[in-house]
This record gives sequence, structure tokens and C-alpha cells, in this order.
Amino acid sequence: MHPARRPLSLSALTVLAGLTLASCGLSSSPSQQEDAAAESAAPAQEVNEELAASLPDDIKEAGVIRMATDPNYPPFETVADDGKTIVGLDPDIAHAVGDILGVEIEFVETSFDGIIPAIEAGKVDMAMSSIGDTKEREKTVDFATYYWNGTLVLVEKGNPKGIVADQACGVSIGVIRGSLQQNTFLPAQTPKCEEAGLEPPSSQAYQNGPQAQLALKSGRIDGVMLDAPPLLDAAKKSPDEFETVGPLVRNPNPGGVAFPKGSELVEPVNGALNILIEDGTYAEILEKWNLTDIAIEKSEINGAIE
Repeated sequence: MHPARRPLSLSALTVLAGLTLASCGLSSSPSQQEDAAAESAAPAQEVNEELAASLPDDIKEAGVIRMATDPNYPPFETVADDGKTIVGLDPDIAHAVGDILGVEIEFVETSFDGIIPAIEAGKVDMAMSSIGDTKEREKTVDFATYYWNGTLVLVEKGNPKGIVADQACGVSIGVIRGSLQQNTFLPAQTPKCEEAGLEPPSSQAYQNGPQAQLALKSGRIDGVMLDAPPLLDAAKKSPDEFETVGPLVRNPNPGGVAFPKGSELVEPVNGALNILIEDGTYAEILEKWNLTDIAIEKSEINGAIE
């Protein structure tokens, strides 16, 4: 989800094995999601002295990592009922990483399309906001991977336009500005639609998921194309208004924590993520947010495939 990516042929995408329409939040009720948000983050981790010692000097001195995030993307990140606490998968993982590195995490609310510019401008030390690691993005930022995702389309209940996620011909689809769906998935449908003698889908860009969902609810667009978890979450919370449609397609690259290019913070965070994976904390956090199907086996630095 960020700056433009190279177009990708949909024929190269496959259905995400193991991730189904019954997972990634669809199997949980809204009350379960709220209960998860109300729980404390994962148990505190012990400081890893070696990784802590490898932090950049300015971060060691400050004792804080400034992290950009757009808290409008549940269950990855959202604002709790108190109107100020940011909760979700990414905050839980970030706090656990901070524990291992012996520092606090300071959340810097940033619009999704402003996250990479904020990183490049040095306004933040890193970012977690369901950000896809791509070869194009790796030209300007570095990544430490921590999940693998898939894409669906959210539509009006009953799917009156008969939309399918991999060939949404002739309809208006909402996307988040700067996202994988805007820059890769939706444009790649144009040749398929034209070959079938149909109009390609049109794209309407929004600042965040809730804005796109509001546009769908008001009839200004026909569907919303995003990563599966937030759409499944929206459909579960508003079952009389929305439903998700597939086929669910695997995102071509993993998602990751983003950093300024060449940052000395990349390796410590990558190391902390792998500790969380190895000791089972990572799996606990994924299970808490009903996101076990997006798990990876190892965090890699700059793990983009395309």
C-alpha cells in the first residue's frame, strides 16, 4: 500500500492458499474484536541486550522509536473507544518489538499516502500500517517483513452488480490512495475486461478505508478493493449492509515495517521480529486479532519478490 508499483498481470496471482473467506476476522464477532482491543498488548518481553546495543545512537538516547501509522485500518490499527489509544495487530507487534529493544513506541498518526514521504523526510523512524514491501518501494525505503496478505472486494449486501474481485469490469471501485490495489491490482484488470469486450473498472481513490466504505454505503461507488482483513472486519460488523466477494488473490509481496533507506534501525527490528516469531509471541498476537492466516515463518530484510 504505497507509492506506485509496476503493473502485475493477474494471471500471475494465485488464490491465497490457507486464507479463506471464513478467516482473517470473518470468524469472529464484533464483540470479540472489541474484547481483543480492550485486552492488554502481548506480555512484556525481556530486553535483548545485543539488539538494544545495536540501535542508532539517537534512538538509544531518546529511548523512543517514532512510528508512523494510519489508524483507520482495523484489525491492523484503529483508535479504541477512548478516542486516543491506537490498538490492533501492528501496535501489539510494535510494542513487543519495543520491549525487546528496550525502547518505547511513539505513534505518529499519518495519512496512508503520507507515510513514505514522512519516512523520507525523517519525520519518523519507521512505519507500520499494513504496508506492502515491493521492489519499487525498496528504492526509497527499507523493510523488515512480518506478514503476507490477500485482496478482496467489499460490496453492497447481495452484490447487486455481480462484482468479482479479479475482473470488476464496468464498475466503480474505491481504493486507498497509494495502495497496492490502486497501483497494481485494479489497473491489471483493464486488459482482461477489454479482451472480454467490457469496460474496464474505474478507480476512485480515498484517504482511508472508512472513507471508501462510506462512499460504498452512499452509493457513490460499487465496491471497495483492499486487503482482506479490514474488509472482512467491515462485513462482519455491518452484515446487513456489506459482504465480501472473491476470489481472494494473494498479494504478490509480503508486508513489512518500513524504514528510511539505509537506517541502522532495520536490523534490530528484524532481529526482534524473529525473536517474537521464534518464541511464539508473534503467533499469540496474530491469534488475538484472528489473523493467523497471514503469518510468515521468518522476517526478512527487503523481502519483495516483485
